[in-house]
Amino acid sequence: MSTLRNTHQRRNHRERAQPLERQKWGLLEKPKDYKLRAADHKVKKRKLKTLTQKAKERNEDEFYFGMMSSETKGGVKVGQRGENGKSGVLKMEVVQLMKTQDVGYLRTVLQQTRRERERVGREVVGGEVGVSVAGPVGGGGRVVFGEDGEAVGGAAKPDGGEGNGDVWESSDEEDESDVPGTEALSVPERRKRKRQDVRKRKLKALEDRERDLATALQEVEQQRAKMNGTVGGVNKNGAKFKILQLD
Repeated sequence: MSTLRNTHQRRNHRERAQPLERQKWGLLEKPKDYKLRAADHKVKKRKLKTLTQKAKERNEDEFYFGMMSSETKGGVKVGQRGENGKSGVLKMEVVQLMKTQDVGYLRTVLQQTRRERERVGREVVGGEVGVSVAGPVGGGGRVVFGEDGEAVGGAAKPDGGEGNGDVWESSDEEDESDVPGTEALSVPERRKRKRQDVRKRKLKALEDRERDLATALQEVEQQRAKMNGTVGGVNKNGAKFKILQLD
């Protein structure tokens, strides 16, 4: 009997028609959709009721200093900035001066970083080939010259020895074991490997800093050039401007 019932074609199931007042939305509203819409409507009603009550209880004599620099236009609160309630937009001459100061600062810091990077780079190369690359003699230290004119004493050996020692000798021995592959090396070799790794990390950080400073300097210089009209390009409105040839 069930087989005969299943072989008979049944009537196709059809959804109920969309109500006329909801046809403009295009989709048939289910009960779950109505529940969400009704809940949102009730929340908005409660908010409107609360705001209306606060507006009724507002004190007409209330004052705060923000009222002196703000007003309402078309239901939107607009605040005023700057001196005498004027806009806080700076003059073009002031902005150009600020850009000039930014360029000077970035150039100074970039030069310092470049010199430091070159110095550390020489130390890394010297450590790789086993040659100590020292800077100019001086710095307030005592230098003793022999009869032949050569400087004797007062200088530290690159691999340790008498005197003050290398500036990297302050590393603790327990930190030297952090370098992989140095367990079979002697203590001086481990110290040398540790100092070399520290120099390489410092060189990498200086290279990244130099690249970031160069990018920032280039961006500020382009902004100054656009303000002076000395370069070509496209402004924010899509209008193209040509290069201004200065004599």
